[in-house]
Amino acid sequence: MRDPTPPLTLTAITDRTRTYIRDTFLYMRPDWPLQDDDPLFGSGVIDSIGVMELIGFLQSEFGCTVAEDEITERNLGSIGAIARFVHAKCNADGVRAA
Repeated sequence: MRDPTPPLTLTAITDRTRTYIRDTFLYMRPDWPLQDDDPLFGSGVIDSIGVMELIGFLQSEFGCTVAEDEITERNLGSIGAIARFVHAKCNADGVRAA
């Protein structure tokens, strides 16, 4: 039987993550410019509490587990970094988005 779930692409991860960040953290600032490689921390987009909310979103939305030692700016510091990190985790773990 064929799996009807399409593969999780970098574009899909990027788009869903950008929408979440805009809806959750930038809803009061809709004109805030947010490019894929813009820093999320230290720029006023996400604070330390927001990191925990972001991790909860990534785990529920994409079905991957984020370990404590993976909570780094390299993995979560921008939308592009998040997309690459989640894409690699999903491919390595065989996880697919719901």
